[in-house]
Amino acid sequence: MDTNATLPSVGQTWLAELGPFNAEITFESESKVSFALTTGDHKGKTETMDYTATKVRDGLYVVRWVEPVSGDVVTHVQDYTAGTSLASSIVSGEFVQLTGKWTRIR
Repeated sequence: MDTNATLPSVGQTWLAELGPFNAEITFESESKVSFALTTGDHKGKTETMDYTATKVRDGLYVVRWVEPVSGDVVTHVQDYTAGTSLASSIVSGEFVQLTGKWTRIR
């Protein structure tokens, strides 16, 4: 595994359709990511933060960040080959796990 991987999505925006909400996730650089929630209870929420990435195999990456405003801890397993995403997060002290589609939109 490459624990200091560069994502194939750097410079792109991807849509994570995760059930209760959708998030547009933009990988601005090799270390900076931003998201905008486009549906759900927190529609309109945006944040920008640092992230790290590990390449598990071709097309499969583990991406981690801490949201600076809320302190929520997020880990995504992004499968660029299958077009799926798993989000495992600690949100307000509670463990949340969601899965869904992973699609490039820009």
